[in-house]
Amino acid sequence: MIVDSLKNYKLYSGIHQDWEKAFSTVLHYLSEPIPKSDRISVNRDGIEMLILKYKTKAFAERKYEIHKKNIDIQFLVKGKETIYFAKSEGLETVEPYSEAEDKVYLADSPCPSPLNLVTDDFAVFMPGEAHKTQCVWDDSLDTLKIIVKLPVK
Repeated sequence: MIVDSLKNYKLYSGIHQDWEKAFSTVLHYLSEPIPKSDRISVNRDGIEMLILKYKTKAFAERKYEIHKKNIDIQFLVKGKETIYFAKSEGLETVEPYSEAEDKVYLADSPCPSPLNLVTDDFAVFMPGEAHKTQCVWDDSLDTLKIIVKLPVK
């Protein structure tokens, strides 16, 4: 798991062969007007992105998730939120693995670790790392996020 700001993304370019391409795609979208839709799926130059607008929610309203086949990069374009990170070992599966979404939902952890993100921060979750996103930090806020999926072989 990594948490950093956009200005430092190049420090991690060795993580994946498409790391630079992924952030180049994010930067391209930041230079365009913000989309009006709440959920947009984009595939640009082979980079899968999801652009989401939402209001952050209470911890109890969200679930932990893990991915098996993708590195999950969550870039906060606007707003602030808390993402909770936990060891996935021992967490009960509450929704089985979805091949289409590359996602398993897990029960809450007895030891959640909060990661507070503000505008221009990003968090990276490797396959198997449990994370609960879109949670309230101080107040429920309108938030804009870009999620990039990088496949792991």
